[in-house]
Amino acid sequence: MDDGRTGGTGDRTDGSDGAATSGAAEADRTRAGDVVRDLLAGLQADGGRPTSATGSFRGCRERFPEGVAAVEYVASARVDGVDDLAAVAPRLAGLGLGEPSATDVPGGRRLAVSDGGLTVTATHRPAAGAFVLLGVVGGCHDVAADDQDSWLARAPDDLTP
Repeated sequence: MDDGRTGGTGDRTDGSDGAATSGAAEADRTRAGDVVRDLLAGLQADGGRPTSATGSFRGCRERFPEGVAAVEYVASARVDGVDDLAAVAPRLAGLGLGEPSATDVPGGRRLAVSDGGLTVTATHRPAAGAFVLLGVVGGCHDVAADDQDSWLARAPDDLTP
């Protein structure tokens, strides 16, 4: 997919050095980490038990044949002891990203909220147990071909509050 800045090859043609991209990706990392930690702290105060809270960069658009042309930051967590989305809804609304919308997913429900930069989801599947899965995804940001490995090789962030 050509976004107008890469000439279809993934190599930047807009004259930028990628510093703005790096800054935007790092800003998403910071915001996503803060959102996950805030949600976990709030749900923990409500009796939830956060587990496996991590975040990392992943490829979100390919560059043929070299690898990825862009990365996004993805954070996820599981909160045990939460048996429905009622406790999560006000926490999502309190993020200031907009009003959460609810949708059905196989075996359960999902709440989602987005401000165009970050998308935050909370999913509960009752048959799977008393837990909620949280996800936060940042925007898809171009990376230079010679920087892709350094973005993807970063160790996952521990987002436990």
